[in-house]
Amino acid sequence: MEQVGGNGYKNPHWNVDSSSLNIPNQYHIPAKAFNIVWGNDDRYWQWIKIKEEESRKIKFEEAAVLLQVNYLAVTGELDLRRYTAGTTYELYYVVKFRADAFGWHSAPVRSRVKVNGAEAVWKNLNLESYRVKPDVWHEVPGGEFTVSSNKGGRLEFGMYEIETNWWKGSMLLAGVQIKPKA
Repeated sequence: MEQVGGNGYKNPHWNVDSSSLNIPNQYHIPAKAFNIVWGNDDRYWQWIKIKEEESRKIKFEEAAVLLQVNYLAVTGELDLRRYTAGTTYELYYVVKFRADAFGWHSAPVRSRVKVNGAEAVWKNLNLESYRVKPDVWHEVPGGEFTVSSNKGGRLEFGMYEIETNWWKGSMLLAGVQIKPKA
């Protein structure tokens, strides 16, 4: 699926698919609700349907397949009015690596969460430890946030590897899961 502007120009970056923002389950946010640098260029990313059996298990129907990039930037935003005030939540990236995944051992991937414009909280992700278990869906902890009031606000989140020129690939991203912290 390509995104083409009114002037026929194809933007190489995937921008939030507005139809994916009408999310019935606020705890499972699909990858199409993200912004993905190079995500609209099929040399780097492609979209696939997830097999029905896997889809039932992970609660996502599609995934963005990272073929290869040397600049990873996947970002999203959530309206916090749908979440319970005073509750702390954890954000998990739902990913799967193919057997031929490469480049993750030398790519320092970082995640970021930021609530209502406050200072961002960064976290280092060791995706290599998940890559060694290919063809299995993993929930990779991406950070936590607390909803401070019923007035809502915005959560910004992202996964990045923009500090090296190291090529990485063969990762599937289904979306993020949001879970109340136990």
